[in-house]
Amino acid sequence: MQKFRSDFLREEYFYLKHDSGLSIYIYPKKNYKSYHAVISTKYGSVNQKFKLNSEIIETPAGIAHFLEHKLFECQDRDAFEMFSKTGASANACTSWNKTEYYFSCSENFKESLKILLDFVQEPYFTESGVNKERGIIEQEIKMYSDSPGCQSNINLLNSLYWNHPVKEDIAGSVESISRINAGLLNKCYESFYNLSNMTLCLVGDFNPDDMLEFVDKNIKKPHKNNKVESIFPDEPEEVKSHFVSEKMEVVNSYFDLGFKHKVSGRNITCREFIISDIILRIIMMKSGKIYNDLLDKHLITTNSFDYELFDGPYYKSSIFSGESENPEKVAEIIKNGIMQYRNNGVNTEEFSRAKKCYYSDTISLFDRVSSIAETIISMDFSGYKIFEFIDMVSNIGINEINEQITKDFNENNWALSVISKNK
Repeated sequence: MQKFRSDFLREEYFYLKHDSGLSIYIYPKKNYKSYHAVISTKYGSVNQKFKLNSEIIETPAGIAHFLEHKLFECQDRDAFEMFSKTGASANACTSWNKTEYYFSCSENFKESLKILLDFVQEPYFTESGVNKERGIIEQEIKMYSDSPGCQSNINLLNSLYWNHPVKEDIAGSVESISRINAGLLNKCYESFYNLSNMTLCLVGDFNPDDMLEFVDKNIKKPHKNNKVESIFPDEPEEVKSHFVSEKMEVVNSYFDLGFKHKVSGRNITCREFIISDIILRIIMMKSGKIYNDLLDKHLITTNSFDYELFDGPYYKSSIFSGESENPEKVAEIIKNGIMQYRNNGVNTEEFSRAKKCYYSDTISLFDRVSSIAETIISMDFSGYKIFEFIDMVSNIGINEINEQITKDFNENNWALSVISKNK
């Protein structure tokens, strides 16, 4: 195993590329009473079209999420029932660019880890089981379509992107999941659940060598030389449309304001991620002009406004969302404020405050075993290591911030999605 140490944090973790192809991270947290384990595959909703060896395969939207649901169902038992017997709290999540299976516990860690490794390596798909699950997922899709926040976000992505599958709902549509069958699920499983496409991260108070030995004994799948390459369509730099609206039963209007950024490779670099995240903090700093202007005009409330850097394979956007009686005015103030930063640059005080807050929040991740594991997985999939990330935050300069603002924002790369109340 390779050992990585941070003298600043006085902590270390271990990494091994297993013979099966699985990437394994083991992060000891001495004197902690809780444990967390997560295994993840680089397979999400955007991986709809791919090349397996020499075969081109196109799949319906929502199949990665469908597969996540089905994997918990084993041939003669249910994974959730087994976790309940060990006292672990388990779940899974499909995002745009990955699928994760995880659990937290305070005891019986090895027993729970064996359950996790077993069901992820032993798929059981039958047509009757697929048909039964289809009905459950249809209800989930309909539930999210009734959520104004979710619908606003989906509408925004459809306004920002012309062709990229990121504009599709993660769960797919009732029509798209109707085309999913057991054979197609098996094909996707064999393609993306190859252990060489997966990462395991364990965090807790344990001996790394002992834990690695346990994992080694419970890896059942032989290494396969399948070569999988996701295929993405060409995506124009400009947005598809600037405005989309829909009416629903809401008290206040919901909105999502997005800025589509140009991407030059599959994933943005570690440094670009940090710079872009700091930029969003500067733009929406609670002591800053934009945020206080929105509050003073009663356009937003402190508990109904958020922002995020949204990035993945061949896509990157900055998104601001919340509730407001006047979403168009909110969008105008944010756009004008960003253009001022673009034209005049960020001042030293704003930059210093945002960077310190970002650094502090990054360090605080190491207080929670679940945050450590999730962050390590996300960074591994993006091609960088967690301690490198911390070191890089400390040497970001203000010139890099201003250069990235100029690159990422212009007067035309925005879209606004609004869910307004029926009248």
